[in-house]
Amino acid sequence: MDIKMLYTSRLHLRKFKVKDIDELYKYRNNQECAKYQEWEDTSREYLTQFIEDNKLKQIEDDEIQLAIALKDTDELVGDVYIAKKGKTITLGFTTSPTYQRKGYMYEMLHELISYLWRIYSDYEICGLVHPENDASMRLMEKLGFHKEELIEEWNSQVYVRYNQ
Repeated sequence: MDIKMLYTSRLHLRKFKVKDIDELYKYRNNQECAKYQEWEDTSREYLTQFIEDNKLKQIEDDEIQLAIALKDTDELVGDVYIAKKGKTITLGFTTSPTYQRKGYMYEMLHELISYLWRIYSDYEICGLVHPENDASMRLMEKLGFHKEELIEEWNSQVYVRYNQ
């Protein structure tokens, strides 16, 4: 199944496009958005290369970063990181401050988790959340994840969900 076919009522998941650079740059350099992330480089040059590199990746690869966009206008809302190792899929996510508190990330992650389990039914899915990011911790719990442990060296609270 092609990831570009993943739609919700308001959103779709797709590969990044060159036209995303302005919004991506804007939220990756927003202090409120970045305080729970550990991005090493947020320059336009780096993000332009990031977009190009992720265009070549597929959902079957060990890791991929995908854009979340509004279905009607194709505007970038945020992004999701998917990494696979062993029988574990790790998710990371960011919502642009412009689009926070509208339920977009819940909507897309709910659909994405169902999609991933159709392909990887015997995997566990986990999320790593900064221990001070209350909104993301509530989101993980709303999505049915259970708090497992705090990994101090990663500065992350681990949330896990198993396929039922």
